[in-house]
Amino acid sequence: MSGTLDFYFSIGSRYSYLASTQVEALAAEFGRTVRWRPIHSRALFAAVGSDPFSGPPASRQYQPEYRSRDAKRWADLYGVPYTDPDWEHTDWFRIALALVAVSRNRDCAPFAKALYAATFGAGKAPANDKELVAIAEGAGCSGAEVLRSVDAPTTAVTHERIVAEAVKAGAFGVPTMVVDGEAFWGNDRLPLVRHRLQQQKT
Repeated sequence: MSGTLDFYFSIGSRYSYLASTQVEALAAEFGRTVRWRPIHSRALFAAVGSDPFSGPPASRQYQPEYRSRDAKRWADLYGVPYTDPDWEHTDWFRIALALVAVSRNRDCAPFAKALYAATFGAGKAPANDKELVAIAEGAGCSGAEVLRSVDAPTTAVTHERIVAEAVKAGAFGVPTMVVDGEAFWGNDRLPLVRHRLQQQKT
């Protein structure tokens, strides 16, 4: 069965980064295309009323040190680079809105991949608009248009709509992959996505 696979992701999510390096090849095996759906993860948490990063870690798996070690193990398995970015001094919401702004008129995948390459590949998330524009232009986007659109009310509205669509699809965190209406949360669920695609193909 051909069609699309919705990929809800956040640039500030290490596991979204990891899944992003695999999801297109996986979808292509089964004649699917990936629809990249950028959101800010905290907006999604707010929408579902549950934020696992608010307050002390709910379990050790949410401790930053463990998550970094875990991400590096996955990156080694996938054969991709991984470096922690500057978590505390990066405007993740603004980056998400920049992606949403681009997605309103074109496929935002090239921009997302360029952002991931900088953020987790090199550990250098864009620290300001100048760096954000440079990455956008390197991905073939208009930097001037990104700056004009990132603060536009229509971009915020579009982001809210994508978040609402994610919640309706069953997402409560990122990355979430949606296959024919069924949501799969987490980079480690990619084998289950593969299994479902195989089932749908037969």
